[in-house]
Amino acid sequence: MPALPRRVTTRLCLLVAVMWAAPAWANGFRTIRPGEFVVQDQTVPVDVVLIGYGDSQVDTATLLSLLPATYSPVVRYPQFYGLAGREVGLAFDFRYRIVRAERRFENEFFAYLTRTGIPGPVTPFQTLYNDQTRNVLDVVGPVLYIDAPKVERYLAIRGGANPRGYTIYLINWHSRPDFQFHVYTKTDEVDPDTGYNFGVERGSRKVIAWGGSHSRAWFYDLSAGPESWTNNWIVDDDQSEYHMPPVWEYTAGGYRPAAQLSADLGYVARFVAINLLFTTSPLYDPLVTAPDLGGAKVAHVAMLEDDASASGLDFYNSAFTRRELWRFQPYYPWKTGVTDTNPIDAGAKRALDIFSENIFESDCWTGFGTPFAQLFCYFDANLSNYVPDYGRRDYVGEVFAYNTTAAGLGTQFGLLGFTDDNWLDGTQSYVFTFGSPDYRALGFGFTSTVVHEFGHHVGMSHPHDGYDSEFGIDYGASGFFEFAWAGDESQTVMHYLSLTNGFGQFDRDNAYRWETAGYLNWTNAIVGDLLAYGGASRVGLLLTAADWAATSSVAAFRRWDYLTAAASARLAYSLALAAAGSIGAPTPRLTSARQLRPDRHHPKDGCYIRYPLQ
Repeated sequence: MPALPRRVTTRLCLLVAVMWAAPAWANGFRTIRPGEFVVQDQTVPVDVVLIGYGDSQVDTATLLSLLPATYSPVVRYPQFYGLAGREVGLAFDFRYRIVRAERRFENEFFAYLTRTGIPGPVTPFQTLYNDQTRNVLDVVGPVLYIDAPKVERYLAIRGGANPRGYTIYLINWHSRPDFQFHVYTKTDEVDPDTGYNFGVERGSRKVIAWGGSHSRAWFYDLSAGPESWTNNWIVDDDQSEYHMPPVWEYTAGGYRPAAQLSADLGYVARFVAINLLFTTSPLYDPLVTAPDLGGAKVAHVAMLEDDASASGLDFYNSAFTRRELWRFQPYYPWKTGVTDTNPIDAGAKRALDIFSENIFESDCWTGFGTPFAQLFCYFDANLSNYVPDYGRRDYVGEVFAYNTTAAGLGTQFGLLGFTDDNWLDGTQSYVFTFGSPDYRALGFGFTSTVVHEFGHHVGMSHPHDGYDSEFGIDYGASGFFEFAWAGDESQTVMHYLSLTNGFGQFDRDNAYRWETAGYLNWTNAIVGDLLAYGGASRVGLLLTAADWAATSSVAAFRRWDYLTAAASARLAYSLALAAAGSIGAPTPRLTSARQLRPDRHHPKDGCYIRYPLQ
């Protein structure tokens, strides 16, 4: 197993030493609160930096009025069943600062864009914008193609992004005499199986925003593009799908009145940057995937060969998957396994045919009311035929990968994969991914899809859908929230752009905070059970060590060192559980904290190819 970062292992070694100190339970714990549920509160600074916007263009009071005062994450999927789900145990209070960039910095920044941009032709979606009947101007070439992660790095360093907070850079180059039409690109990662470079080859992957590669910053440039992903090239529609047009369209006779610009920037800051990137909610409960003491997290791919012309194993890289999952959560041991059913057996083939509606027959799906349930119920009943046994302490996430054809996918052609729940209470169950010659011709192998879907499995949401805790709404990128597609323009394998194969800064921050709060509360539950049971004096050293680990976790959380916080919280939980186990203490509070109750079913969806040919 790769080693944890040095700062983590050093602190964990120190925690072993404190096991020889006086027992914590005898004099009261420093951090552990036996039997209590504790919410970790944190003040989150958010700087909103206006670059190139004149005083009369953006009313900062309007922008600020739309931003949330607080955010409390929830586990999203149980909400669809009418359930609260496990409490996450986090609460954020935002502290905002609006900054207008100094003229000198603006001059330097736009000179940097000019200097580093590579001239090229007008993009296909800029051409589509030019072909609109109501557009207020035409985009003319040459257009500058500018590396998005490098711009993020420049802004974070030269623009003074706060490392213990988040920064939103709102950019408008169009108001200046040195303006050039431009787009941003990301071209440094290719599909690990096909070698296809979406950032180079696809016009639909030229973007206007980016963040999370090198910092806790995200920039959003309405003077770039127009671009495909948020559909902001469209200005002939009825605005029933709400997107932000290019900045020059905020004018009399344009797509939107100038007075609306401030509110639109506020919508993007709230419903994209803050809700979906900075302080988001988990799709599934991440602690469901916690291995037992001494166990590993396992991502096992069961390949099902439904296409005799090619092997799916040639388009799946198990080592790559393990590397990206370990980089994401290095405080767990990770295993990846692969089995290959070649050719596909009759049961798995029939399940696919029912799911894809190539055949219409009653089966286990009937009780669920939709053929979409067929894959879940079939593999749930026949799991041992496809996935081998692992260690009893391991957590095993089962991934069923169909190497099939367009015909085999039937009505589900275009679906790359989905992460299913248990059709009972919103707890994650199995992962399903799909490959075909047609998908590979478009650039998609299995590996990046597996990493994406397993990201859902351990809790990650898309950056284009999420939850607003003050309004109590779950939303995706459609209708009024169509502009939420802008969240995909960030460093994460969870987006649909296929520009990133791993997890970014925003993913790590959110996942580590969820697990920090979760493990600390599980520790509280265990210690409460243990003290009620009696015999604490027999495990005093373990309890002392657990309390020191919890203290280290909270301290790291406060200084925004979330990796150390999560690793230390996991250690506190492990020590407390070892203490309870060593004296046979039951843990009913922990069991209760893990339980959900059954309710109704939720309509299902998956991760589909967007802009397949552009």
